[in-house]
Amino acid sequence: MRMKIKRKMNVNRVFYLYFSVMIGVFGAETDTIETVSVNVGESVTLHTDIRAIKKNDHIMWLFGSDSPGTRIAEIIKWSYMFSIYVCHKEQFGDQLRLDHQTGSLTIENISAEHSGLYKSVIITNQKKLNKMFNVKVYAPLPIPVITRDSSHNSTTSERFSRSKCLLMCSVRNASWVTLSFYKENDLLSNISGSGLSSFLSLPLEVDYYDQNTYSCVASNFISNRTARVNITDLCQPYSGNVEKQKNRLMKIAKT
Repeated sequence: MRMKIKRKMNVNRVFYLYFSVMIGVFGAETDTIETVSVNVGESVTLHTDIRAIKKNDHIMWLFGSDSPGTRIAEIIKWSYMFSIYVCHKEQFGDQLRLDHQTGSLTIENISAEHSGLYKSVIITNQKKLNKMFNVKVYAPLPIPVITRDSSHNSTTSERFSRSKCLLMCSVRNASWVTLSFYKENDLLSNISGSGLSSFLSLPLEVDYYDQNTYSCVASNFISNRTARVNITDLCQPYSGNVEKQKNRLMKIAKT
């Protein structure tokens, strides 16, 4: 019994020593961060690039931008032990899988809260290797909604004098989305949101009787959705001023 207890104490002592060394690795410069993009509900695997774990190898996975991060998985293979740890708490639940042969980490049924920085520290052949992954989880892109901004003509005098129609393209609850207005195939303007945007909008001013084709595109790294602009339906002049607007635009065209 005494020998077993002593052995256990030595293992714990070595374990904490290794843990401290690995934490210290992140005090130095790290390798290039690899960006990984994935849709909500899919699975993604972060690879260690190790073919097979060998004796005396030690692999630890950390999550979070804070240094060093939260330990979420670990494999230790020494001559007298083979230890595996996978976090099953709160944020990740039962969604983490650790490959016992390579140490690669898989996140199943991924959600937006799993976006962030993942770090692997690998001690193999007496070398320390760092790998970092910036995982971006994208929610399904909604089709952008195009409406007329009626607040653009706030007074009666402005309603009679303006020949412009202000359109607004918007999306809700989209991840790392960019909204772009196009005239035919030419980009007119765009705006981008960082992370999950609860609401993002982009304005466009056009003539009431513009015959060009316009579209609004919501896009991210993975996909895009397009909405066509129907100026005839959206940009009807205010009642009583149709003929006046047409005559005014005809005079402008002749000059």
